[in-house]
Amino acid sequence: MTTTAVEAHPTSISELFALSAETARALAGAEQSAWNGHIIESSSAMLGLAHWDGTLYLDRESIVDPLRHLYEHAGATRPTPTLIAYRESLATLLHEHAHFLGPTDATQEAAREAFTKLGSRQLEEGVTEAWAQDHLDDFIHRLGIDKVAPGIDSVRSNGYYAAFVPAVRELTTELDTRNGFPAGETLSLLNRQTAAGQFPLLVDAVYNSTRLPDLEPPSADTRSRLESILRSGLAHLETYELSPPDLATTNSLATANQVLSHLDHETHTAEATYTFNQPDPCVLPPPTRRIPSPHESALSGVTPPSPARPSSPLSSTSHPASRTHPHPTHTRRSPQSAQSLERHG
Repeated sequence: MTTTAVEAHPTSISELFALSAETARALAGAEQSAWNGHIIESSSAMLGLAHWDGTLYLDRESIVDPLRHLYEHAGATRPTPTLIAYRESLATLLHEHAHFLGPTDATQEAAREAFTKLGSRQLEEGVTEAWAQDHLDDFIHRLGIDKVAPGIDSVRSNGYYAAFVPAVRELTTELDTRNGFPAGETLSLLNRQTAAGQFPLLVDAVYNSTRLPDLEPPSADTRSRLESILRSGLAHLETYELSPPDLATTNSLATANQVLSHLDHETHTAEATYTFNQPDPCVLPPPTRRIPSPHESALSGVTPPSPARPSSPLSSTSHPASRTHPHPTHTRRSPQSAQSLERHG
């Protein structure tokens, strides 16, 4: 675990590497980094690799050489393509360090096992890349690289994982809204976890955004059904991993919306199950019979008198049943026994 605070800006690539892990950890607000302090320059199709043993592998030609060039020409004016190359190298460095982040009780063994489960790779890579894209400028400023390479924070690069990042952004942004979190909070919370802790946290975020915590008993299996929907939906993103970025982005967003729809259907069904077992608070209580006063009875409409017959004296009594018109009986409107659930396509 690296805990040393960043006190000075790096002036060489070796100092950059030495300070990069703690800078990433502090930026993320994570409790620890599993980086073991070793960086190996590689030559392969992979730009970077955060190995399970804590070693960081970086491609020499695409990542290390541009960063070395950055410090060899400190303060010089660079053309835009060179600044973009620097920025992409730093983005990879931040991305790989984010893979090492986790809580104090996290282990790489548990993370590695969880990473093999359905949907875990897509979630972990999507979270890591989305978070790194959002915080790259802050990473650059904390390390003082904007002074070494003027203009680096004014250029942009495209990033990676177009099949994973849009879906992760859509899901986490929606959960921020439903839970009343600040923008980006769910993504940041997920980024501080290893693969072992990400799905439990994501399921909790979905579950707690509903009324279910107040309705169903702890023994209910709703959480497991929500996890199944999330895992299968995120695993489906692999279908678009090799698609062109625009197509991958479109399909990633569509998948996220389908996942949210299925989650809504599942939670609404569960909420309805428990809601219908409760008394309907809108049912009116039985009416209380009140005896009208003589004045009210007189004004409520007496029976019209029949034509007078001179030979017959007036009757001194009248039948109670004919004195008033009875008011309509108040009836309780029974609650609906079922509600239709709209399933979003």
